[in-house]
Amino acid sequence: MRLRTDAGRGVYGRQQVRLLRIFLGATTFLFVYGVVFTFFPVRHDLTYSNPTGGVAAIGLGLAALAWLAVRPDQLAPATIAAMAATPIVMAFHRAIMAEFACLLAPMFLAMYLRAFNPPRRGVILVGVLTAATVLALAVAPAPKLSIDYFIFAVAIVGAAETFGLVTRALVAAACTDPLTGLLNRAGWELATADLLARSRSAQWTVTVVVLDIDDFKQINDTRGHLAGDEHLIEHAKSWRSIAPAGAVVARLGGDEFAACISDRAGREPTVAEKFVGGIRLHTPDTSIGTASAAGDSADIAELYGRADSELYEAKGKNRRRSPGP
Repeated sequence: MRLRTDAGRGVYGRQQVRLLRIFLGATTFLFVYGVVFTFFPVRHDLTYSNPTGGVAAIGLGLAALAWLAVRPDQLAPATIAAMAATPIVMAFHRAIMAEFACLLAPMFLAMYLRAFNPPRRGVILVGVLTAATVLALAVAPAPKLSIDYFIFAVAIVGAAETFGLVTRALVAAACTDPLTGLLNRAGWELATADLLARSRSAQWTVTVVVLDIDDFKQINDTRGHLAGDEHLIEHAKSWRSIAPAGAVVARLGGDEFAACISDRAGREPTVAEKFVGGIRLHTPDTSIGTASAAGDSADIAELYGRADSELYEAKGKNRRRSPGP
């Protein structure tokens, strides 16, 4: 049986911030465009909306973008602003075509919410967004039919449950090792960059732990590759279970694994030391290398190189201690 873990969780951070910025930037620009042409109409045979909603949405968009520039690790305020902006604009529309033009924004936002949030939270957020959009349509002065409410709800929920879930599955698959369920090399790169961004302070210590299973080739040669796969799975399961919350654990290839841990500076023993102690206790046939640096100066590639050098020193000592054939 393969180890089933949500390895894709935690690799979304930078993509999540980037996509939210793109969404807020695009919608805010469109709101500015709409407000400008409301104040300075180029055609006088069209019905223009009350610009109050557009002005409020522009303010929300700019505030959300400013927040993300300062606190990219805290997405909740920007996400709430993004969810509120379009319904506020819709509440003041006088033409039903303008309402349908706005429908694209909550559809794309619903896909984002479903793809980049845990399943239960994603469903709740999409439900809130759908309710807010339908309510805005109801209070808007634009003439509408009963079926319009149904169309809006189906379009938003449908976008979330199709393209949103597909996006989530694709990202998770691209970042997951299919054998162990841990992150793969691509997932490692993304997740460690996200962890490092959250730990950019001298108050934090970032530690990279490199792991290698001793005599793994011998297991494959004497017991077969299926036994070797089971050996990898059991070790990965053990390391995942003892890894601290927020740690990044990945299989980088073959029997080569790595973990990245962020911890408050000055804590004794450190979270990384406890993790290494657990590895030695539960999987004593593992060679280990570690390297640490302050969060404000840490470089994952440099830490990995130092930890890898320590790992090979440890493997050399293990070979010298092992009895000959």
